[in-house]
Amino acid sequence: MSQSLVLAKKPHIVIATPGRLIDHMENTKGFSLRALKFLVMDEADRILNMDFETEVDKILKVIPRDRRTFLFSATMTKKVQKLQRAALKDPVKCAVSTKYSTVDKLQQYYVFIPAKYKDCYLVSIINELAGNSFIIFCSTCNSAQRVALLLRNLGITAIPLHGQMSQNKRLGALNKFKSKSRSVLLATDVASRGLDIPHVDCVINYDIPTHSKDYIHRVGRTARAGRSGKSITFVTQYDVELFQRIETLIGKKLPAFPTQEEEVMMLVERVNEAQRFARLEMKEKGEKRKRPRGGDGDEDDTEQSSGVRKKVRGGFFFQKTSIKEKSIQMQLLW
Repeated sequence: MSQSLVLAKKPHIVIATPGRLIDHMENTKGFSLRALKFLVMDEADRILNMDFETEVDKILKVIPRDRRTFLFSATMTKKVQKLQRAALKDPVKCAVSTKYSTVDKLQQYYVFIPAKYKDCYLVSIINELAGNSFIIFCSTCNSAQRVALLLRNLGITAIPLHGQMSQNKRLGALNKFKSKSRSVLLATDVASRGLDIPHVDCVINYDIPTHSKDYIHRVGRTARAGRSGKSITFVTQYDVELFQRIETLIGKKLPAFPTQEEEVMMLVERVNEAQRFARLEMKEKGEKRKRPRGGDGDEDDTEQSSGVRKKVRGGFFFQKTSIKEKSIQMQLLW
């Protein structure tokens, strides 16, 4: 309703996602795009793929043919370029670079590690770069949630952002990260485009992206607008081919990030314990979600964790304690 009221004032510029724009075109009285003069598509390679085909077709049918169309993307594919030529009248290509590239002020590294020690290396790097803010990219919602719980169990202020969270929860997570009350954001590729957060110091690819071009979008969350930044990509024995494709795409060989294996191995016991708590909390939340209850049932924020009810060494119990309390208990135990 608030958007409908603003649209009734005939704004000069409307910025919208395709689905919400269609919603207002169909349901908001007096709103029309018949006078539109400029159509701008940001992240055009994503908007022009099959995911948005129905919405984009509806929009193109109602806007004037006599208009100027602009398409922007850091990674424009050949498929999209063909669509441009087919759909646009006399298209002109303006490119900053003829190849896919990352900015010069971005320091890019990789870490080659055994898959079973990924969590240990992650905790070690976060400790080594303490004081920085991180966006850590995971391949699945479940992985982002688990790693967020793992880090919180170790006393690191982490918060997840993924597609299974409600819109309110996503905005809440982003606001906490933007306000610097949380130093680590665990995210899926839902956060790889469109986020402009100036204070991001380091991007970690916990899971290497399946599509090489997604790497450019992910690491582009740091070193923005002339600032410097750092990216670290975890490469396991299963990821070598994907990593080589990324190096081929950006046209450079990445240096290894210096790590001390002995120091990392010292964390194994504590990380294993934190992993166990994270799994138990994930299981408990899964069971809660199955039970009939009021509300929307969205319990994806790690800060709403109710704790686990398992006995640990020394006779201590973690029963309905907060993440912070459990972290203190774990430190006391060790």
